[in-house]
Amino acid sequence: MKPPESDGSRARVLAAALRTWTTIDNDLEPPVARIEIRYPPAWAFAATNSLTARQQTRLLAFLRDDLAENRPGHSTPERAAAVIDGLIAELAAAGRDRITTADLTQAAPRIGRSRTWIAAHITDLIDRGQLTETRRPDTFRIA
Repeated sequence: MKPPESDGSRARVLAAALRTWTTIDNDLEPPVARIEIRYPPAWAFAATNSLTARQQTRLLAFLRDDLAENRPGHSTPERAAAVIDGLIAELAAAGRDRITTADLTQAAPRIGRSRTWIAAHITDLIDRGQLTETRRPDTFRIA
């Protein structure tokens, strides 16, 4: 295995590419997130790039699609559950206190599991108290 670079050249290339993307794709919205690029071995600072809400949404969509394309065969029930838990955490961090079945089934291609498996996992989450049912069908409160 090749040792990690210590001059940060790859980190700076990544930072420059992100900076170019965020500059060209700038939609004049205020930033909502910031990505900090660092490089090993001491994790020295290379750059910081700010993202608008639209850029953040696009970057997350790209990362999710890439994950679905490159890793669905590696899915285990534990990994799939971790992805669902992560998605719930993302939605909660975004200020959502309720989710729908559709919010979670969007992860089906990413985790290599069927919608039926996700429905069964939702039942497990309810049994564990992580989700609670609401009066609306297919809508759950994040506990």
